Amino acid sequence: MSAIIEIKNVTKEFKVLNRREGLKGSLRDLFSRDYKTVRAVDNISMTIEQGEIVGYLGPNGAGKSTTIKMMTGVLEPTSGEILIGGGVPYQNRTKNAQEIGVVFSRTSIRSPMRTMRG
Repeated sequence: MSAIIEIKNVTKEFKVLNRREGLKGSLRDLFSRDYKTVRAVDNISMTIEQGEIVGYLGPNGAGKSTTIKMMTGVLEPTSGEILIGGGVPYQNRTKNAQEIGVVFSRTSIRSPMRTMRG
């Protein structure tokens, strides 16, 4: 069998504003250039062969969704290489989207009384 998904040494970093507390801090943040770098995915590698069934598990904040977004072409990795079916997902996102299926959902916990009232 051949690899349908190849992920080699992939890292994704985001630049995030350092936020200050309180109203004064919020006002200062409007004009701030004080950023920090957050590493969402840290040097992962995997190969998935055609026909394999795989579960991608981990705790909240582990980078699962970020990895999937890179695999679908929504995000570009900071470093490393991703090949899906031999192609780079973010270079031809439309073609990649025609070949794969991904569902993201957000669930929220509501009290039963609130749900019944609307």
